[in-house]
Amino acid sequence: SCVVLTRGMLETVDMLRRLSINPSSLSLRHGHAIDHIHNRATFGEQDRYWNHDLCVGFLSDPLPYAIAIPDMKRAVIITGHFPFQKRRGSVLWVSHHLQKMGWHVTHVTVGYSWLSYLKTDQRLKALDYKPKQGQQCHSDTLTAIFGFSPVHPARSGHHVADKLISAFQGLFKAYWRPRLKGPLVIADLVICESGAPVLLAPLLSKYAPLAARIYRVNDDIHLLNAPDFLQKAEVENAQHFTRISSANQGLTKQFRHRNITLDPMGVPIIQLDEMHPSPFSSVLNQKVAVCAGTTQLDQDALFWIAKSRPNWQVHVLGRTRGERSNRPPNLIYHGEVNFDDIVGFVQHADIGLAPYTDQVGIEYQTTNSNRMLLYRHFGLPILGPDRLCDPSLPSIIGYSDPNALDRCESMPKRPEAIQDWSELAIALTQNAEMVPPTDVA
Repeated sequence: SCVVLTRGMLETVDMLRRLSINPSSLSLRHGHAIDHIHNRATFGEQDRYWNHDLCVGFLSDPLPYAIAIPDMKRAVIITGHFPFQKRRGSVLWVSHHLQKMGWHVTHVTVGYSWLSYLKTDQRLKALDYKPKQGQQCHSDTLTAIFGFSPVHPARSGHHVADKLISAFQGLFKAYWRPRLKGPLVIADLVICESGAPVLLAPLLSKYAPLAARIYRVNDDIHLLNAPDFLQKAEVENAQHFTRISSANQGLTKQFRHRNITLDPMGVPIIQLDEMHPSPFSSVLNQKVAVCAGTTQLDQDALFWIAKSRPNWQVHVLGRTRGERSNRPPNLIYHGEVNFDDIVGFVQHADIGLAPYTDQVGIEYQTTNSNRMLLYRHFGLPILGPDRLCDPSLPSIIGYSDPNALDRCESMPKRPEAIQDWSELAIALTQNAEMVPPTDVA
């Protein structure tokens, strides 16, 4: 059931909001006094009603979704990231700026199941805390939803196991259907990040038919070992979105969609312009190289760099799989690091390392990788596989260059102008209705 509040009742709503320290703990039941204060109604199968004169909330015990306030825009972001984590994915920056713009954001973290615990998912280990299931109201502008579905899209590497995982993917969608319905029916904007969230695309068009629904392609899931059924669903489910958005044109080529936009990534300009303390010990004539991320990491390339330049400090930030016994002494692993500390590492480094696995398509990382954008902002020479090299990015040096390491040492810093994250947030909210071209006889 739902609660319908007229504008004349908003003072009551505001009082309830102020009295409730944690709105998610507020319990509303049938027959409760609050039910008698507000008109209660159900609107067909969708249980919703919305216009500029009414605001709608959904009831259960406890309250699963905050009562909607008129004139407050609402966004739902569906991602594999958590709203609070050391690694600052692009959707977290978008969420931050949407909230600063006065939006309410419901951050939905999907792509985890009880199998994640059984196989010790490294993403969970990197959190340093146990994520709480259910809905958590963190502020007037941020609600988080998380849960372990019965199964999640994954590739085990074993044919039989992969067949079983594929056969039971309906449970993933079934699990999230009731949890997404409430936020979606009152959403103005839905942002679905590439990966597991795309399996839920049919729910978005069903429960948020009037909202702008954006598929934000931040990664090439083919390079992330995504299962075949997920790769297939990414293309087939494009029809459920009103827009496909990416920072890299190469990531949008497979989609046949009438509304594909290129929306560049960003950096937090104000935060980066501050001077952060250096985490390095100063050694005369010693260069400092930093690898500020471990996505698609080529460990052999890292070892080659460290061994080839024993006078370099080589710092690696991010989670890695296991330790190798023959690690060079100048190769230093820091594990998952908070973003503020990462800024200090990059700001005071001499060289940025981009040891991505050298595979077809990896070049999209020049525009989509947070670490690459940080390197470019601070003007570091960047060392990586030849596929990353591009005439428009002269700071990137490929491995095959016989003078690559010497060039890294001698190249001066040349900072680039990278846009602020707020510009991406603004771009994703600009979703005017598309008008088909007039037919010409």
